[in-house]
Amino acid sequence: MLNKVKKVLTDEKGQKTVFTVAVVIIILLSLLLIISRIFGTFSFVSVAKNNKTIFSISDLTVNDLKFSDTQKEVETQMGKPNKEKTITENHFKYKKLYYDGITFTLKEHYDDYILTKVEITSRRYTINRNINVGDRILRVIKKFKVDNRVGTYLYGNNIVEALDDSEIKDEIYLGVRSNSDLVYVYKDAKVGNTEPNIARLNITYGRGKVTKIVWSYDYK
Repeated sequence: MLNKVKKVLTDEKGQKTVFTVAVVIIILLSLLLIISRIFGTFSFVSVAKNNKTIFSISDLTVNDLKFSDTQKEVETQMGKPNKEKTITENHFKYKKLYYDGITFTLKEHYDDYILTKVEITSRRYTINRNINVGDRILRVIKKFKVDNRVGTYLYGNNIVEALDDSEIKDEIYLGVRSNSDLVYVYKDAKVGNTEPNIARLNITYGRGKVTKIVWSYDYK
């Protein structure tokens, strides 16, 4: 009789252990599901930005050069400029390097200068998303996966006036099209008292084709 009681108790204990393990597994699976959904959404957003559905600082490239490259890196790719000019704006020194169909503006940065603006008028230079002077403007718009509406905001989480609103702390991004310009803007989120920088891409066009491309970052 005693053995039977022990066996029953043992069985009940085993059932409770199995039940407890099952509950723990269910809880863990639920947590994993929740986490996967959270990170799944985050990954989706990241992928969307990595696929460049909106304009961002990653678009500031031309051929093998990109924003913040040094003067040495520019001249290694481009050779010596046809003309070089040093100017002062807003208490900063800038160097302008002139080449056929393209001008680079570099901003002083400690003991060096870094690339902060590019102006392109020649088809031989390609910016990110494989965009060139001479491209059809509708083709360019499709690169950003946005609607084609003249005179309206193509996309954005704010309007242009928000760029000068110091009360807005979050990042600001938008795209606007007029009859002659396609403009994309991305403003960094504000951290502390530091003034956020703005990335801009201005694409001028006429008769449906791109005639000039200008991009800049941290350049007033």
